[in-house]
Amino acid sequence: MTTAPPTRRYLAYGSNLCTDQMARRCPAALPGAVVRLEGWRFVINRDGFATLLPAPGGLAWGLLWQLTPACEATLDTYEGVESGEYRKVEWLVGGVPTLVYLAAEERFGPPRPGYLERILAAAAGWGLPADYLAELGGWAGAPEATPA
Repeated sequence: MTTAPPTRRYLAYGSNLCTDQMARRCPAALPGAVVRLEGWRFVINRDGFATLLPAPGGLAWGLLWQLTPACEATLDTYEGVESGEYRKVEWLVGGVPTLVYLAAEERFGPPRPGYLERILAAAAGWGLPADYLAELGGWAGAPEATPA
């Protein structure tokens, strides 16, 4: 009898919303449900990458994935966990422990070229609300972007 490898639930909110990117990085990862993250805000940091920050009254959206241990190790590398670019935290999302990567750099900045466009395309593909897509799009092109 073959048993399935253990999995860990992971919340993507930035470029890992992109199924093609996740297929290259983590081919065994399986996408799940789209979730609302009340009390959080999507931002682009000074390194040009996405993170989430606490925000009373804020609302962010994400996608749940199921990761194998190999997938998680790969994401640790891509997210720069060892160098301290991102840290791993565990949140309860819908009452279930869920891995989230949060950036160490929290100051706002412009996105890297092409980065935000990938996030916007993936977010639209997952059916995220139009007002949230507009909020994400507000990060484009501003040198010290601080969309409301």
